[in-house]
Formats: sequence, structure tokens, C-alpha cells
Amino acid sequence: MPKKVILAIDRDNDLGRKAGIEGVVIGREENIRAAIKLAESDPEDSDINTIFAAIKIYDELLNQGENVEVVTITGDMRVGVVSDSKIAEHLDYIATKVNPESVIVVTDGSEDEFVLPIISSRFKIDSVRRIIVKQSKTIEGTYYLIRKLLSDPKIAKTFFVPIGIILIIYSVFVFANYPQYAVGSIIFLVGLYLILRAYDLDVGIEAFFSNVKTALVEGRISFVTYIISAILIIIGLIEGFYTFWRFSNQPVSPGVITLATSFIYGAIWYFTSAGIFIAVGKLLDAIIEHKSFLKYITICFLLISAGLALWGGSLYILSNYEPFQMESGDAVRYFALSLFGAVFIAIVGMMPMRLKGRLESSE
Repeated sequence: MPKKVILAIDRDNDLGRKAGIEGVVIGREENIRAAIKLAESDPEDSDINTIFAAIKIYDELLNQGENVEVVTITGDMRVGVVSDSKIAEHLDYIATKVNPESVIVVTDGSEDEFVLPIISSRFKIDSVRRIIVKQSKTIEGTYYLIRKLLSDPKIAKTFFVPIGIILIIYSVFVFANYPQYAVGSIIFLVGLYLILRAYDLDVGIEAFFSNVKTALVEGRISFVTYIISAILIIIGLIEGFYTFWRFSNQPVSPGVITLATSFIYGAIWYFTSAGIFIAVGKLLDAIIEHKSFLKYITICFLLISAGLALWGGSLYILSNYEPFQMESGDAVRYFALSLFGAVFIAIVGMMPMRLKGRLESSE
């Protein structure tokens, strides 16, 4: 069995989407055929160079007498949790099928290198080779490269979304005759967008719209509940910002933490309701399709529990300010009751899943 694998990574599954080849491609001849098929579909795809670079390294090591194999694995166009889960499955397959002692990873960019921790958790990594495609240095070549990059859906989303957010926010505040609030709002939302991108939370937003489209096309009840949840999220944002604005205009500045808490207090129940509507829609779809729905009941209870805890905590922090001002004893009492209620509701919500697990284990 080979002791070393030359591993080419296609995290966004260009090989599957463009050439119809998905999963694990093992062997020199299979990889050459896959690269040629991808080149026939899209000659400009950088994954072609990645595969051929892996084959070149394979040939060099084979000529040196090493026991090696070349393998290409694919992920999914939904880069993030979905693609990395598929890559993890393919790595487990390689561990069973090829059983290498170590790997040399070949990638075409930094995005593919996000899967290195997944690879290192299964195999010893001897080296990482990054393939950079040479481009023309003429003005025409630069223009063409920029145009091609902006036509890439992944890069276009990263580049155009922040610009779109800035233009929309600025125009809204100008039309509303509040241009003085435009800059602060733009900085806040762009900062929020960068945080979402940094922690791959934008993948969840993309999945939300993808699920809405799927629910509409397949005629599911969850389409209606998705729309309701989107409306509730918008209302929650408005209420949160309104509460934030009320606190920021007090004679004495309450501080950054209190202002952030005021946003949570104004928005929390709308966000919680939105999550519950999504779960209820999934639950109804599962009942109609005769699938297990108990997990959605648990999700509803957990959302209520989390909402109650956040509401109690935010009310406690705001209890020193109008219009929430109250005695310290009353504030502590509300906070304690909300935490107790949150824990109780969470325990009740976990019971259906626990009962299901016991029934399955008894069978």
C-alpha cells in the first residue's frame, strides 16, 4: 500500500460542477482524465493546474523510488460547513482505501488551505504546495484578469456586497433627511458584515435564502414561515435600532455595553419568533413528508429558552436607566426568574429527543 499521498484539493467542487466528476479521484491516469475533462469544460479553471501539479510531484517522487499515490478530492460549491463535511468524508475514505502514512497537499489558493486542520487531524502533512497560475503582465491581461475575477460568484459576493450595503444605507438616510446618521450606520453594518465573513456566518444567510428557494419550488409550507421569519427579523432590526437610538439620545451617555444591550432588548423576541417560525415550518414539512419532527420541537423550546435568558439579562443591565429603571432587588428577581425559566424550558424541550433516543436504543 502507498505510504504517501499527493493530495489535490478542490474545495468548491469545480471538478464536479463543470466536469461531472465528484468524490475521490485516485491514480495518475484517472487524475489526468479528470483534468482534461475539466479543461474541456473550462480551460481557465485553476484547479486544472492544481491536478497537473499534483501529478508532476507524484512523477518526481515515483522516479526517486518512493511509494506514492496521487489523489484529488472535491468539496461543495457551498464553501464552508457543507464543503468541509464532504472533504472530511473523502479523507476518511482515503484512510480506508489507501491508508497513507503522510500526505503532500496541493492547493490553488488560500481558500483551499482552510481544510488543512481537517487533513492534519487524519494524516501527517509533509508539505503544502500552493500553485499560482502565471498571468500576462500587460494592461489587457490585467483588465481581463480583473473582469474574470469579478465574474466569479464567490469573489463578486465578497466585493460587491459591502459596496451595495454602503450605497443603500447612505441613500436611505439621505432620503429620510438624516445624513448625519449615515456614516455611523455604514460603519456598523460593514463591521457586522466583516464579522459574518470572518466566522463563515454568511454561509448560514446563504443557506436561508437557498432553503426559501427550495421550499417555494417544492411547494412546502416552510416557504410561508420563511417569509414570516424574514419579516420578523426586519422588524426586530428596526425595533433594536429604535431602542438603541432612544438610549443614545439620553442626557448622560449610557456606554457601549448598555447601548448594545438596548439593541438586544428591542430585537430579541422578534429574532426568537423568527427562529420559531422557521422551526415550525420545518416541523410541518416533516409531518407531511412522514419524517421525524421531534428535533424541531426541541429547537422551538431551546429558542424560547435562549430568548428568555437574553431578555432577562438585558433587562437587568438596563434596569438603571429610564424607562426600565427599577429597584435593584426587583432587577435581580427578574433576572433570576428568567434564568430559572430558561433552564426549565430547555430541560422540557430536551425530553422528546431523550425519549426518542431511549426508544431507539431499546429496539
